[in-house]
Amino acid sequence: MNTNLTKTLAPRTWRSQAMQSQYESDRQSDLKKPDGCPLCKAESIETFTYWRTIPNKYPYDAVTQKHEMIIPIRHCTEKDLTEVEKNELKELKTTFINDHYIYLIEALPNSKSIPGHHHLHLVVPKTVD
Repeated sequence: MNTNLTKTLAPRTWRSQAMQSQYESDRQSDLKKPDGCPLCKAESIETFTYWRTIPNKYPYDAVTQKHEMIIPIRHCTEKDLTEVEKNELKELKTTFINDHYIYLIEALPNSKSIPGHHHLHLVVPKTVD
């Protein structure tokens, strides 16, 4: 499979053209900033013991009516999650996430936009009439 195709095609089909342009512009300028993780700096919507939900600054607005993310409170990759962090996420999937969202999306390792801080996308798709 051509991962370059996946990286370029998928986001453009999920974001409006304006949102995709803003994402690409900010991503280029963010690569030049050494000021830390944007996920760590994001405001929380909901906070749990080891996890928190945050708004997605660049939502998939072409296909979703709600797009947020859930991240571990501490800055870590997926492989660095502790058992208690994994257990809380498992519990949140069957309670809070299940009650507020329709899909939980996780990018595969080659497609993660912020590989240093594990995050999952929480979405409610737009309804089609």
